Amino acid sequence: MAIIRKQLTQPAAPVDTRQAEVDLHTRLAAAGLLTVPLNVQAVAEYLGLEVTEEPMDDDLSGYLERRGGTWVVGVNAFHHINRKRFTIAHEIAHFMLHSARQASFHDRTFSRRTADPNPMEREADRFAAELIMPAPMVRELIGSGVTSLSALAERFRVSALAMKYRVQNLGYQVNQ
Repeated sequence: MAIIRKQLTQPAAPVDTRQAEVDLHTRLAAAGLLTVPLNVQAVAEYLGLEVTEEPMDDDLSGYLERRGGTWVVGVNAFHHINRKRFTIAHEIAHFMLHSARQASFHDRTFSRRTADPNPMEREADRFAAELIMPAPMVRELIGSGVTSLSALAERFRVSALAMKYRVQNLGYQVNQ
């Protein structure tokens, strides 16, 4: 399938997170890119981001850096594909929400930054979760009887832990 890449400029000012989510979902739906599972690579390319995999220390998930006139997303080549997908979504979030304020972001793995009070990291995690596991789609699947964390995680191509956090944040109780 051919994908038309739309070169977008970075946001010029601080962005309303919820409005940015709605705007991006609208644009992705119009471009035929809002799918389950989400093709995060295609979304990044659509936004004009270059994605590269490279070896990194295990505690680093990835980064977003401006190099010349291009924003580059780096992803830890040693991480599981589902971890890489969430990392790309997280870096897309930094691009959409924070790139007007900083020229680079270097992100630790989620489990190692859970105590991190940095609001930009929290915003990027929430934005990435909504991008890769949209609330309406999660609710629709649960409503249709898909209630296993592993089945939901497989459907969205995320880790069971990411899916657990997502359904809990949407107000569902998770039985152990």
